[in-house]
Amino acid sequence: MTRQAVFVVLRNDKNEILLQKRKNTKYLDDYWDMPSGHIELGESIRDATARETLEEVGVEVNPEDLKLIHIEQFFVDSNYVNYTFEANSWRGTPRVCEPDKCSAIGWFAIEALPDKCVNAIRANEATGFSSELTWSITDTSNYDELVTDRSRGQKSSLSRNDS
Repeated sequence: MTRQAVFVVLRNDKNEILLQKRKNTKYLDDYWDMPSGHIELGESIRDATARETLEEVGVEVNPEDLKLIHIEQFFVDSNYVNYTFEANSWRGTPRVCEPDKCSAIGWFAIEALPDKCVNAIRANEATGFSSELTWSITDTSNYDELVTDRSRGQKSSLSRNDS
């Protein structure tokens, strides 16, 4: 079965992007991630992105204002299709809304992303976070390179909870 996840790029007036630091998720804990989550049964990818953005960082986005900018096919320990959207307009002040899953949030320049970022960030980083639709494939041939802790050259320990 192929699972689907959504990610959102939120930019501030300095063109920095909002990231959150994962914790207690059993997948890349202590790595930075965009607001993201799984698509629920019967939910559109735009509605899922708006819902996850509100649930995770307290920011409201109109699903119709979301622009699809990247599709990542992920074939490592399971099959995923990850959709990254850009929100050109949003309302609210970002904050940690799920402290059991997120230890911090912060704004980062695209040229100065944290050393420990999830594969979806690295896939978008490779395109310069282009506003044009791009795509990538992540599999066992490139996964380790994508999730290496760049400060120390250490690979993450992959663990995913698909429940």
